[in-house]
Amino acid sequence: MTEPQVLSVHEAAEALGVSMQRVRQMLHVGQLAARRSSAGWLIQADSVVGRARNLHRGRPAEPQTAWAAIGLLAAAAELASRKAPDGPVPMAPVVADRKLRHRVLLMLAAMPDPVADEAPWRRLLSSRGQVRRLWIHPGMLERLAADPKVSNSGLRAAAAGTDGLAGGPDRLELYVGAGDADALIRRYRMRDDPHGQVKLVIVPASVPAELSPIPNSLVSAPAASADLLEEDDARARHAAIEQLQFSQRALHAVGWLDRATATLAKKQEGVQGAANRSLPSSEVAPKGHLASYEEPGHRKNQRAMAGNAAIEAAAGHGATSAVS
Repeated sequence: MTEPQVLSVHEAAEALGVSMQRVRQMLHVGQLAARRSSAGWLIQADSVVGRARNLHRGRPAEPQTAWAAIGLLAAAAELASRKAPDGPVPMAPVVADRKLRHRVLLMLAAMPDPVADEAPWRRLLSSRGQVRRLWIHPGMLERLAADPKVSNSGLRAAAAGTDGLAGGPDRLELYVGAGDADALIRRYRMRDDPHGQVKLVIVPASVPAELSPIPNSLVSAPAASADLLEEDDARARHAAIEQLQFSQRALHAVGWLDRATATLAKKQEGVQGAANRSLPSSEVAPKGHLASYEEPGHRKNQRAMAGNAAIEAAAGHGATSAVS
């Protein structure tokens, strides 16, 4: 039987996108399967992956997380459509922040096939920015579409000739940075209207420049897919799902998900080996039996009492509710 993969507290925090303090709180209340060694907590990797799925179901992703996912999906799809590269393709030019890149790759690895379940994809991509539906005078639509501050969502137009999706100059789906949104709305005298011709996605300033849509150009296909997923038209949603499935498969084809998993496994082996070397032989968990490991009774009681006190203190400061 193979040895279960384990993570340190730091690695689990990166994978979950929470603080190390929050991970310790989860450990103390039994939300993560783990055992304590003299080298620290050894957290079962499968438990972290399962918890990550629950966290993404329960709360929206940060905008930078959504745009990092969009960037990786778009870059992988573009690479997969070309000739196979001779060697590994770096991911840093797509998402410069290593921690963000690592967390998003783990999240994408846990995402289902969008054909089987589109809901997690919808939740993830809905965090890309604030969506406003606006009315504009019909005579101003063409000028707005050509404004150098906006990015156009072009998947609908590209698909119009192939599957009959409704498209044309009477409706616009645009992206704009938060710093330019108010001025843009005033310049074209737009007003909020649930039936307006303009769908404007306002990208928060917290999204790094390299991940944000490029003004005066088309947004990437995964971003455009997010727009189609929010449509009532079943054909639009179908086109979005097909595009996301292609991008998800491209992540595997270029090896990015496999490389992230391999790197994580290598780290886990180092953590597991170091921890076992530091333990007395009587406390080393048998291979394949991480979940059944039991601490000595007096140490378990001491940890439980300390853990309960820490949780009560954190709850008093509102730390638990802020991240759960």
